[in-house]
Amino acid sequence: MAKLVENYRVHIDAKPEDVFSYISDLTRHGEWNESLRVETVSDGPAAVGSQYRSTGRMMGKEFQNDVRITELESPTRLSFISNDGKNDFLQEFTFEPMNGGTRLERRLTTEMNPIMKLMFKAVIGPLVATPSMNKSLKALKGKLDAAESR
Repeated sequence: MAKLVENYRVHIDAKPEDVFSYISDLTRHGEWNESLRVETVSDGPAAVGSQYRSTGRMMGKEFQNDVRITELESPTRLSFISNDGKNDFLQEFTFEPMNGGTRLERRLTTEMNPIMKLMFKAVIGPLVATPSMNKSLKALKGKLDAAESR
């Protein structure tokens, strides 16, 4: 198996505390990720160990993931693992004050066979994953920039 790590960044014109608060509510991820719905499985507020179930569509196929928060450090870090029944996908968000707003970095890490990693790097990433992630981060930025200016 080979480790695949992808990093995405965006600057949001809102305070890190506000960006963290919004993103750490995983049930709101569908507001800025097209075709995604997240529901809470465990009781109580978001905390390390909280569990969720996500349902989404990618490339015309529906997928479901079990999600578990692994790190929650307000307002600087949020991490969770999504599992589709076959693979774990670690998603790490870091929130850094920058230029009066927040520099948000989203890192995705997973293990895959070396041939799939090569295909991802050459084709799937540039043609599907990166444009989709950039679209989601642009929608997130638009939602939070607009909220900050009200």
